[in-house]
Amino acid sequence: MSRRRRNIHRLMLIASFALALTLSAQAQARLALQPQAGEQGGARGGRLRPPDSIKCPDNNVTSFTGRILAYSRTDERIIIRMRTDEATTERFTIRVSDSEGAAKEFLLRGEPFKQGDWKLIESKKGRLRPRMRATVWVCDDNSTPVVDWRPGETNSSSVY
Repeated sequence: MSRRRRNIHRLMLIASFALALTLSAQAQARLALQPQAGEQGGARGGRLRPPDSIKCPDNNVTSFTGRILAYSRTDERIIIRMRTDEATTERFTIRVSDSEGAAKEFLLRGEPFKQGDWKLIESKKGRLRPRMRATVWVCDDNSTPVVDWRPGETNSSSVY
């Protein structure tokens, strides 16, 4: 085999090896981005599993996750304005209708909200702690949204 043919053969082997490494790295990156079974939220097919307190069918519910921009709490309602991780701004109103108050529409990191949890999301009544994040679950039947508060979470890929 001539020297030139050997060099061409070596170059082809090197190029094939480089292509195989690139394709393998891309496949691993895609797998790393996919939610795994058992992760927080119980992801299914790339979607978060709605909490049990959501009564509408899975196909009729949407979740919005992001940083809370504005928060207002009165005895009758809570108003939340959020900048989502998808770079949209959304507004939600939670109506308070009975003695349980808003706590029945709230979760804390996926668990039922308890009266003592207010101190984890508010610095004082009606004043949300800084950099608060949440996932808000909304049914298309206009029922009251469910808010899953996520104190201490960050999302470095968010655009605010």
